[in-house]
Amino acid sequence: MLSHGRALKGAPTLEVVRPVAGLRVLHLVTRSHRRGAEVVAIELAAALDDLGSTNEVLAIALAQDGKAIADLPALVSSSRLGPLTYIRSCWRVRRHLAKHPADLVLAHGGWAAIVTAFAVPSSSVRVWQRILGLPIEGWGELRRRAWRTVARRFDGVVSLTSDMESEMRTLGYEGPVWLIANARDPERFSCVSRSEASSTLRNEIGIDAKAPLLGFVGHLVDQKQPELAVDVLAYVRHQGHNAHLVIAGDGPRRAVVERRIVELRLTESVTMLGHRDDPELIFAAADIALITSRAEGIPGVAIEAQMAGCPVVTFAVGAVGDVVRNGVSGVIIERPEACLMAKRISALLDDPATLHAMGQSASAMAAVFTTANSAAAYAARFAEMLAEVTEDAPPSRTPTAERAALLGR
Repeated sequence: MLSHGRALKGAPTLEVVRPVAGLRVLHLVTRSHRRGAEVVAIELAAALDDLGSTNEVLAIALAQDGKAIADLPALVSSSRLGPLTYIRSCWRVRRHLAKHPADLVLAHGGWAAIVTAFAVPSSSVRVWQRILGLPIEGWGELRRRAWRTVARRFDGVVSLTSDMESEMRTLGYEGPVWLIANARDPERFSCVSRSEASSTLRNEIGIDAKAPLLGFVGHLVDQKQPELAVDVLAYVRHQGHNAHLVIAGDGPRRAVVERRIVELRLTESVTMLGHRDDPELIFAAADIALITSRAEGIPGVAIEAQMAGCPVVTFAVGAVGDVVRNGVSGVIIERPEACLMAKRISALLDDPATLHAMGQSASAMAAVFTTANSAAAYAARFAEMLAEVTEDAPPSRTPTAERAALLGR
């Protein structure tokens, strides 16, 4: 049995890259759109390609608006997630693997894990990349049994936090769990000029160059609580700051956010940008990035914001403290209350020197959460797992002669 990872504190430990040349990896994500998990999968696949493996990324379903992106094909031409979609996607995964065999299938998130658990044959190694916690305590026995069945069909688990490892043990999973941090490719964030981005975005939305600019970037879903960002803005303005809020993202809670803007009479102080493929511009332009989520693992937007030199003010969710250093690169609010977040934001806006210093520290903190570092950790774990599977597996799971030679068998 491989040793289990330990909780991250500060910078991740750099891995010694083990050989993955010739390894065929299929990545499965939930939807064909550019959101957190999907961005991670696409960037991780490219980084693993650079290490010599062959990677492919497929989505289970279309985006919620019924669209798809070119570099992320959907298995099912539907945006609805339900039993029929999963049955069809399982069948199509099996057909795809029959034509394009994979040594390892990496499921990014819970929905992808369901398909991987039941569609991927035992000849491929199955790894589940956990993203969010599971509300196991609130489940009935039937749902617990279903997820126990899913968990036990995996050969390895990648976890963002130690709490997620504990959840896997509660579900009866006994295999290896590796703590590997969330990550982003820093290139498009670190090369953006904050002054130029600020000028560009402010001109686009038509606000004064001196008005404090708050930024929210994320999928507009219940987990992210985007309407709280509007509440925070209302409190900040009430405290005397002529601040403006930009919200970049789309999703089912957009109507809720728009109603809140009208209710609080903030139509002139909030700009809904919709989905954007340039979050680097938003974060580089913003004075402060807001994270109002009720649940996260290691929020990718915290990494993105800090890569762009933007301080983050966030509620204390998941392992956000592994990325945001409280009082140094941003602020972590212990209680999820909009008024408390607004109070800390107002204090930062009153102290430009501290805000500037936080931005500089943010860039340094985010520098270690790169996709290249993450890919090195994945490569090392994959090599260990495949070597162990080769030792213990029945003939049906013995790797090909080519792969066995690569693993030194």
